Amino acid sequence: MASVFTTFALIVLGGVVRVTGSGLGCGGEWPLCEGSLIPPLTKEDIIEYSHRLVASAIVGPLILITFLLAVIRYRKVRSVIIPSTAAVVMLLAQGGLGGVTVLTELPGHVVAAHLALAQALFGCLILVAVAAYRVRTPQMVSGAGEQDTGLMPSEAPAAESGEEPTTRTRSGGFPRLAAFAAVATYVMLLSGAYVTATPGALAACPQWPLCGGNLWPSTELQFIHMLHRVVAALVGIVIIYTMFRAFKFGIERISSGGMAILLLSGFASAFFLTQVIIGAAAIWSDFPVTLRAYHIALATAVWGTMAAVALLSNFKVDNSGVVIREVLRVDGEGPAAAPAGTP
Repeated sequence: MASVFTTFALIVLGGVVRVTGSGLGCGGEWPLCEGSLIPPLTKEDIIEYSHRLVASAIVGPLILITFLLAVIRYRKVRSVIIPSTAAVVMLLAQGGLGGVTVLTELPGHVVAAHLALAQALFGCLILVAVAAYRVRTPQMVSGAGEQDTGLMPSEAPAAESGEEPTTRTRSGGFPRLAAFAAVATYVMLLSGAYVTATPGALAACPQWPLCGGNLWPSTELQFIHMLHRVVAALVGIVIIYTMFRAFKFGIERISSGGMAILLLSGFASAFFLTQVIIGAAAIWSDFPVTLRAYHIALATAVWGTMAAVALLSNFKVDNSGVVIREVLRVDGEGPAAAPAGTP
């Protein structure tokens, strides 16, 4: 969890770097800052260097420690070891991309790619955290009671009796809906990143919800800006509907992990509605730096909570262990054998 929260803080700090125009605060140098390891005491230098310092001295080591713990304790659990390994790869790629971003003087497409990869890394770390919370290795499970396995008790009897669990039928398709909503939220983030990375697109529509007094954009920059609003509106409908379904899904499983889904769903709804208000307020008030930073932070929070809801709801139990949609199995021995008497 420490890796998740510090990565979230790093993304927010990166947003502050962008909205304050501090991306070249270190004079376009990397990894040095103005030719030195210690930056000059100017606002832009300090903001830019703080981002680099948090990434290299805090987030990077925490992700590496997470990977080492995964190797030591969860090496046979695919749902932990695979994303923790991917997180290390993403970390290295993100560091290199960050250097390219500075050395090429912040081209829009590279800045957008840098943010997209950071958000993907954030989601990957959430997967590691959720999997470590919900999954127990065979060594942990051996000799433990049912309450110690981390499995959903409501599904355990089916596994013990040799019958196939009924998670998929009883869930009403919510796990797939939650996964779709999480992917849609990530797409919304990318559309927002494209707006901020395109010079002139952010200020192309100084009104809300209209653009230049018109419902339909008349220039390319206005089209880019309004495209993000349309995407946000459509994704917002998906998020609200998903959160409505999440409350029912969580209540039905209140004694077996549903409380976490209920809490995260509430946070996701609040984050998204606040995000809409702050986005509109930023436009009405001529895009102040503070509101733009809040906008980025809340967008990341929406993505993180939606990803967590999707991952928690997609964990299920079969007669041989914990799986995520029958892909990431605990024992790593492939598909489970059909129970006796199963056609």
